[in-house]
Amino acid sequence: MISPRKLLCGSLAAAAMMAAGTAAAAESYVSGTKTDPLVRSAMFLDADGRYFSALVELLSGSRGKDPARMPADFQWRLAESYLSFGMRDEAEAIYRNLATGTPDPLVLAKARLKLAEFDYQRGYNAESRATLLRMKEKLPKTLVEDWQDLYTRVLMAEGRYSEAAEALTAEDNASKLSEYTRYNLGVALINDGRAAQGVTILDKVGRLRPVTSEDLALRDRANLTLGYWFLQNKQGGTAKPVFSRIRLDGPFSNRALLGLGWAELAPTGEKTRRVEVGDQTKEESPFSNFSTLGVLLRPGFLEDDIFKRANLRNFRLSKAQKDEEEALRKALVPWVELISRDPMDPAVQEAWLAIPFTLDRLGAHTQALKFYEQAIGELEKGRKRMDIAMDSIRKGRMVETIVRRDIDSEAGWEWKLKDLPDAPETYFLQSLLAEHRFQEALKNYRDMRMLSRNIDAWRGRIDAADKSWSSVEREPAIIPELLSRAKQDSEVPFAGLRIQLRSETKLSAPGTYTDKLAAPAPAPAPLAVAVAPAGGFNGPYERAQNLKKRMETLRGLAEQIGAEQDALLKAIAVRELAGQQRQIEKYLIEARFALARLYDRAQKGELDK
Repeated sequence: MISPRKLLCGSLAAAAMMAAGTAAAAESYVSGTKTDPLVRSAMFLDADGRYFSALVELLSGSRGKDPARMPADFQWRLAESYLSFGMRDEAEAIYRNLATGTPDPLVLAKARLKLAEFDYQRGYNAESRATLLRMKEKLPKTLVEDWQDLYTRVLMAEGRYSEAAEALTAEDNASKLSEYTRYNLGVALINDGRAAQGVTILDKVGRLRPVTSEDLALRDRANLTLGYWFLQNKQGGTAKPVFSRIRLDGPFSNRALLGLGWAELAPTGEKTRRVEVGDQTKEESPFSNFSTLGVLLRPGFLEDDIFKRANLRNFRLSKAQKDEEEALRKALVPWVELISRDPMDPAVQEAWLAIPFTLDRLGAHTQALKFYEQAIGELEKGRKRMDIAMDSIRKGRMVETIVRRDIDSEAGWEWKLKDLPDAPETYFLQSLLAEHRFQEALKNYRDMRMLSRNIDAWRGRIDAADKSWSSVEREPAIIPELLSRAKQDSEVPFAGLRIQLRSETKLSAPGTYTDKLAAPAPAPAPLAVAVAPAGGFNGPYERAQNLKKRMETLRGLAEQIGAEQDALLKAIAVRELAGQQRQIEKYLIEARFALARLYDRAQKGELDK
């Protein structure tokens, strides 16, 4: 049996051990380092995509201290949050300050690459290129491929294809380049006049074995670009096997179906010589894991006269050979499939003209008339939908719908458009919505909307506090109670002082004093009315009112910037739609003239019965 004494001693010992363990588990930290709860909280918010909240956490927690005087961990976290939210200049200033110390060169190089990527996406190509060139000398080897990829994209955006090709071939690391970088190298070589090398590289990318959906899209795009080049150079026979690698259902399928017919009708041309450049990807069967179209289109549906682009004016069926007639019939197959798809797609609209053109050349004039009439009807519908889309853009409905879908995001620069609104103009602007010039303006607009909502929320909280204080009825203060409370909080003078008295035996005998005793007149108290502080009283109420004024100023500034970005988005979208609208008008004119010519020939009896 355990005695109460032993039980008590055991409990005390266990408690002491737990206390010692808790003390050992408690972490000590230095303010501003990685172990600081403030920095850890910012890291969590950054990982969650709440960059604005991370900035607020860091700036408020630093209590107004100069970031340059804070520990390096704090500065890195603050710079990352600044850049992720889109405040590039603030981030660069901190990075420059960190570079003067002894930071990890790899971490610093990654930060500079991110700055260059930011400038590139915002369209500041010269600034991005300058940042990349400054970091080239001290570039860690592990970042060479990333540096090459970004530097090449910047040069290609500026049209400097020769320099881009040199940047990718200067290093002996062809086997380490990503498939996206290989694609860029192939495009750069073709545009630099080294077509044989560029064609070889694009052909390799077009034969890669896809693993992800991104690989499939890249593969299709490489084949599309390569086939386009063959069609431009009148090599339809070489283009057709390249076109066969594109998926039947994908982002390039409609334009591929359109290109099928032009590849059948284009001159065969000579086979292009292939030149190996470096270590390339092993060729794989293009039919291994998805359905293919069998042909590739010629992109370029926004160029001038469709017949001139395909070089079809040289064909004359008055003395047509059997193989020419067979080619025309083969061209109809993909076009008939294409016109069953979305009539708002420019590739589909062009197919509506290509079919009656081909039927007319085959001698099926009645069917050609029918298809021309149908084409005019479809194009008229497209023009009306385009007018609706233009009206929707000017009223801002599409942009507002996009922003409302992700209204609370604090992702800033790293925010991505994940889905598109179901609006009339969305289909016409799919390619535009993916471009940096539209995406970056959209990010600025939605960030201003988010900041405006944040200001409104804080204004509402302050107003609610004011209203709560002023609406409550309070009894008048009782002076004695206030004095009593003041005395309770006050300290008694000389409290605790002990006075000791002793008898004095050496004093002389006291004399006599006959004058009347009187106390001296009290001196007047030196009281005067205090002068009001120069800045006025700065209590909680006054500080709240000052915050309201500041928030009004910030709210107006956010609205102004948001309005500017909204106007920019509308201008970009309207300009894009206007170009497509002009193309529809051209198609309508071509269709009506062709139809009129058929009717005129029918009246003259020139058409075969």
